[in-house]
Amino acid sequence: MQKPILFEKPRGVRDVLPPLAARKREVEKQIAKVFTRWGFEEITTPTFEYAETFLNGAYRDDEDQMFKFIERSGKTVVLRPDMTAPIARVVSSLLKEHPLPIRLSYNASIFRQQENNAGRDAEFTQSGVELIGDETPDADAEVMALACHALTAAGVNGYRIAIGQVAYLKGLFEEHIADESVRSRLSVALSQKDFVSYERIVNAEIAEETSRTVLLTVVRLRGGVEVLKQARTLTQNQAALAALDNLETIWKVLVLHNVEHYLQLDLGLLLGQHYYSGAVFEGYAPNVGFPVCSGGRYDELLGKFGRPAAATGFMIGVERVLEVLEKELPGKTKEHFLVFYDEADRYPTIGFTVFLRSKGFIVTAQRCDDPLEKAAEARAPYFMPIVFQNGKLLTRDKLVQAMFTDFSHMFSI
Repeated sequence: MQKPILFEKPRGVRDVLPPLAARKREVEKQIAKVFTRWGFEEITTPTFEYAETFLNGAYRDDEDQMFKFIERSGKTVVLRPDMTAPIARVVSSLLKEHPLPIRLSYNASIFRQQENNAGRDAEFTQSGVELIGDETPDADAEVMALACHALTAAGVNGYRIAIGQVAYLKGLFEEHIADESVRSRLSVALSQKDFVSYERIVNAEIAEETSRTVLLTVVRLRGGVEVLKQARTLTQNQAALAALDNLETIWKVLVLHNVEHYLQLDLGLLLGQHYYSGAVFEGYAPNVGFPVCSGGRYDELLGKFGRPAAATGFMIGVERVLEVLEKELPGKTKEHFLVFYDEADRYPTIGFTVFLRSKGFIVTAQRCDDPLEKAAEARAPYFMPIVFQNGKLLTRDKLVQAMFTDFSHMFSI
């Protein structure tokens, strides 16, 4: 018999059950605290926007990933596939008189259609920041350092932040690749981490041996600030060399932030979004196949909304952080008292539950016909049954007994 569709969910969405939902909320709370301490103010934007908000440059080549529908006016509306474009819209309209720089943070659900076999969520949560109106490398370093502090506050251990430079690769490609379509294909391969395709394209399309060597070398340049010396030998393009100077300055500022032990340079790093224009970065954690955070500089996007301004930011994938935490240390749920009572014991029971909650305990009171039978039912191990019957508290837990004694003395029960 076919399963009734009322019990099914669309592909790519999930139910988050207790106690995991509480741990997810706690992760979001800890990240938000860090954002606030760094001076970023929270913003919320609509769950759905006009399609033009994203086709205006943020998602121009990824329209098929958007969930689209037509509103009554006939305009195409989409569930937001990204938070950067909506924030750019707000900064260019509602906040257009606000002086720059502007620091904004968010925690929001994101929606993207996935391939049937992609194994990714179609709805997921991102916590992130946007720093708009600061073109200095200090701003790049600020958001990278903030990402480190946010991941640490969320409880992620052993993570690494890889830093790259879009402008460096762009200048290098322009110097060594004449065909723009080849440059585009190589950029796509790098953004998809498809190094096999990247090498195949280089070997098939690049006739000059020196250029082939440069292009195959650059994707292997990973490490500390020392890799910049070798990176400079690969190019004479002035924009590319300036991009390396920019990376060196960012690294020096990150050292002042005392986070360099989390970092490495990766000169072959490109991200999937097309609006990135300068320094970019991704965060990786053990035992997870996808980055837990990513971001970078996007100086050209705000101009598409009518307010040209330099900008940088990043997002943290909350579900990916949660996956890291669950694999590393499954959540320990705070003990939850379940107090069972019948009608005759209503008076002492409800008073005692109020007393317990005032002491910070999680307490549920449940009236039933047979408290002992109800307490014997199987349930999650973090639930502690407490029974009231015939005016007496029935429990072997010494802490609960002591608290009931205090409660009884205070209220003369």
